[in-house]
Amino acid sequence: MAFFDHCGDRYYYFDAGSGAPVLLLHGLSNTGRAWTPQVAEMVRLGHRVIVPDLLGHGASGPVGRRFTAYEQGQATLALLEFLGLESAALVGLSLGGMVALEVATMSPEAVDKLIVAGTFRTMATPNRQQMLNAWIEALRQSDGCLKRFKSSWTDLVGKAFAVSPLGMAWYQAWHAQAAIQDSRNQINWCEGMKFYDVGQKLGLVNAPTLVLAGAEDPMSPISESRGIADQIRCAVVGVVPGSGHVFNVSSAHEFNRRTNDFLRGK
Repeated sequence: MAFFDHCGDRYYYFDAGSGAPVLLLHGLSNTGRAWTPQVAEMVRLGHRVIVPDLLGHGASGPVGRRFTAYEQGQATLALLEFLGLESAALVGLSLGGMVALEVATMSPEAVDKLIVAGTFRTMATPNRQQMLNAWIEALRQSDGCLKRFKSSWTDLVGKAFAVSPLGMAWYQAWHAQAAIQDSRNQINWCEGMKFYDVGQKLGLVNAPTLVLAGAEDPMSPISESRGIADQIRCAVVGVVPGSGHVFNVSSAHEFNRRTNDFLRGK
């Protein structure tokens, strides 16, 4: 199967491999295909890898209302139940990390291990509210998703990777992806992200946790990762060299090494 329904919404997911389950959660405006550098390696190492598209992204259904990371977290738990899984390791980047933190605080027993990368404790600060409002304004323009993608490309992957042959291949794929996106989905997500604030709940996380930071991530600084780890028992911080916010792509080898070592208990 590739779809499941929850609260009237339709979700797509990819499911491959066997063994200890790992669920990968992508960031805003992306899809589960952003985890391409990780999926095959995790399957090779003996994991069952589950990769959903967040609502309003990829092959999942549209989101016609303000939508929050908490609601997506509820849908993530529903997916685990749908698949007959009592728990899984969660890996989330950026918005996906926010969703993973919501899951780990609302249902700690459902998370075996937790890895969050380039993510946030809260969006309830003046600077981040201003950032979200700027994104919404940009998305409301004609071809807003495509224009926002093009303007943020180097922030996503870093200047060096952006002009590399592999970077150009990713750019072409994501350019086409952005060109067909409905900006209303991202606007509704941005409106919902304004209410995200998991900081006071992080003490509820029970799972061993790895908080990854990109050394030159322009959106989520290392201090943010350290702040998250400080509030979670059994949490460690790892800094991945290189630049870009989506550093599972631009620094895939190092991201994979740290992630897979942590999942294997090294």
